[in-house]
Amino acid sequence: MAPANKTFQVTIRNSGQTIACAADRTILQAAIAAGVDYPYACATGNCATCISKLEEGKVSLLPHGDAALGKAQLKSGLTLACRARPRSDVTINWLARAAS
Repeated sequence: MAPANKTFQVTIRNSGQTIACAADRTILQAAIAAGVDYPYACATGNCATCISKLEEGKVSLLPHGDAALGKAQLKSGLTLACRARPRSDVTINWLARAAS
């Protein structure tokens, strides 16, 4: 587990931005704080609005609903930005809608 004070770089392919994300924050929390218009609704891992493709890097997932992200989706490289905490530098691409 990464120390809470460790910070990783998260590249959000949709917006072309790279933001800093502390190991104790979710990618969604860091994106919102950085002004990224990341798609989300519940922010609790139950709706799948923030479902994203993890293109590079590693994350750890907080508890989430199986209906929002199942085992097959996890194996295919999908994650939930609202429940994903970075464990390395990460490149991610949201699937919900096109960048605005």
